[in-house]
Amino acid sequence: MRILWFTGVQLPAVTGKGINRAGWQEGLRRALNQYHPDLQLIIASFGTETYQPFSVENATYHNIYRKPKPVTRWERIIKNWMHKTHDQEELDRCLDIYNLVKPDLVFIFGTENPFGLLINRFNVPAVVSIQAVLNGLIMRLFSGLSPLELLKNIFSKETILGRGIFHKWWTLKKYSRIEKIIYKRCQYFNGRTDWDKSWLTRLNPDAHYFHIDRILGESYYQAKWNHEDSNENLIFTVSSNASFKGGITLVRALVVLKERGFGDIQLRLAGIDQASQVGKHISRLVKTHELKDQITLLGRLHPSEIVNEMLNARLFVLPSHMDNSPNSLAEAMMLGMPCLASDAGGIPSMLRDNEEGILYQHNDINALADQIERLFYEPGMALKLGIQARKTAQVRHDPERIVREMYLTYQEVLSRSSK
Repeated sequence: MRILWFTGVQLPAVTGKGINRAGWQEGLRRALNQYHPDLQLIIASFGTETYQPFSVENATYHNIYRKPKPVTRWERIIKNWMHKTHDQEELDRCLDIYNLVKPDLVFIFGTENPFGLLINRFNVPAVVSIQAVLNGLIMRLFSGLSPLELLKNIFSKETILGRGIFHKWWTLKKYSRIEKIIYKRCQYFNGRTDWDKSWLTRLNPDAHYFHIDRILGESYYQAKWNHEDSNENLIFTVSSNASFKGGITLVRALVVLKERGFGDIQLRLAGIDQASQVGKHISRLVKTHELKDQITLLGRLHPSEIVNEMLNARLFVLPSHMDNSPNSLAEAMMLGMPCLASDAGGIPSMLRDNEEGILYQHNDINALADQIERLFYEPGMALKLGIQARKTAQVRHDPERIVREMYLTYQEVLSRSSK
């Protein structure tokens, strides 16, 4: 069986480094190599440096050449204002790879990449792995920002330079239209949550859905959170430079807790750069409410650093206003951490409220503060939730089971298409 993967992320064999993004794709590749060495993978990904195809273990890697980013400032500004979603030449290169390798099946990672536009050009079946659902995400893109903050963003330097949340919205509108085309063209999808399944039903009710969970990074299977080794009143979260990920919302919850008299809570946020718009919003909140000694922006972290942060913290909080199946929540649950998460998107499919963690309404800052207070004041309950979260995660993210289901999915799609 020869499977052609199209992915927007270069795997370690290409970069020569570890992987910080989409590590679950490398985990899946490794597990397929371990349990199904007869399966041949051809992995095509975007890259600005050309290289000849090469093979490592079960995979042969192909480069989809992508032009480097503009060098001059004016070129970058013009490109930003164009809100271009994809390059037809890149799609032609994808098709060239497909014609060269002649796979039995095509497997596409994500509808946020343009690969799915080629599905009607393939004469073999294709499966799309749902990552984000852009049509759902765009509805809450501005969440986390107040009307005044949004107004300031409109007239900000970032907007003039073609960056920032409004340009993100304009570009995402284009991507969401492309996503609808991909959903209509593809017959087979795999996902992980009730939320992404409901979106598939909405956008293509005739499509076939396979539930397949993700394999996590190796270090999350090896470590285990311990209450006694964690720091009292320390919260950790993994966010991003997007307001809908809830970093600003979580900081506002700390403001509420400080007003209630809880000024000793510490928050460490990974994934947010201080120079980003979200980072600047948080810095203003920190200055206004004198939270300098309580909040630390860590920027992007290596997976091993995230593991250490999780082991040191007393509580993991996921304050996202929209997410399908966030890896950071899965990782915290695998370690056995007490977890508090919003009820946005597919998160309720990952964490059962009051059984494996606590859920709160995504836009209710007071409720978020209430639950943080509750989990710190009831360590026994928090510990029980973490133990059950780990049990659930160990089953959900078992590599052998996931690979077996993925392999059977490939076989079933090929069987259905041959009839």
